[in-house]
Amino acid sequence: MIPQLICTLVLAQIAFAAPLDKEQKIVNGTDASIADFPFMVSLRGSTGRHSCGGSILNELWILTAAHCVNYYTTPYLQSIQVGRSEVSTDIDDSVYLIDDVIIHPYYDASNSYVNDVALIKLRKPLEFSDTVKPVTLPTKYDELDGTDLDVTLIGWGRLESDGDLPTTLQKVDYSVVLNDECNQRHSNHIYPSHICGATPGGGKGQCSGDSGGPLLHNGVQVGIVSWSIKPCTIAPYPGVLTKVSYFINFIEENMSK
Repeated sequence: MIPQLICTLVLAQIAFAAPLDKEQKIVNGTDASIADFPFMVSLRGSTGRHSCGGSILNELWILTAAHCVNYYTTPYLQSIQVGRSEVSTDIDDSVYLIDDVIIHPYYDASNSYVNDVALIKLRKPLEFSDTVKPVTLPTKYDELDGTDLDVTLIGWGRLESDGDLPTTLQKVDYSVVLNDECNQRHSNHIYPSHICGATPGGGKGQCSGDSGGPLLHNGVQVGIVSWSIKPCTIAPYPGVLTKVSYFINFIEENMSK
């Protein structure tokens, strides 16, 4: 594992017993409505508690990070919850059981979590509605050109490194850090298939429990939350995500099986 690097999921597993404070925000984020992000899902462990984020691809498939499922597949990771701004441990029609998981064949947690992407297949199709819809994906190998780097991150991750897990979906607006600069800050741990995000002084972005969730640029999912230096959002280290445009073939080929 990269020194000082803590995969975003790990602390979320330890935190399940912590009390929740709905008034706090996710690393300077704000409450969000699932109606604005109907593709967002919560991955649930065997206790029904939130563990990672994900996004809806179609009626049967969910996109998430490989490290969310690599060591936590069924029976640990048993279900997802959809169509809810506030996650819960309830078992109702918002909960769907998981049938299968496909991890990228070249995922490597020991090498900067490269290829940190996975697909989850559900046991039965989702019922689409105003609050349950598929996400929009980028075109293959699409790159942001540097003139419009504003992005939005959403998730139910920790409010700070040792903070609480919120129940209400949170969002934060900040900016992409181009790969060359991100690579310099992280001492050559960044690959072309990564995308980074931060604010110049830190203080905004991903934290434990946000793993697998989407980074959005003009409504298109450009990233999947992967890892960050702890404490969360500390400057000058941007959060690191999987660049979705590099994995369109992986997504399309496996969803067609």
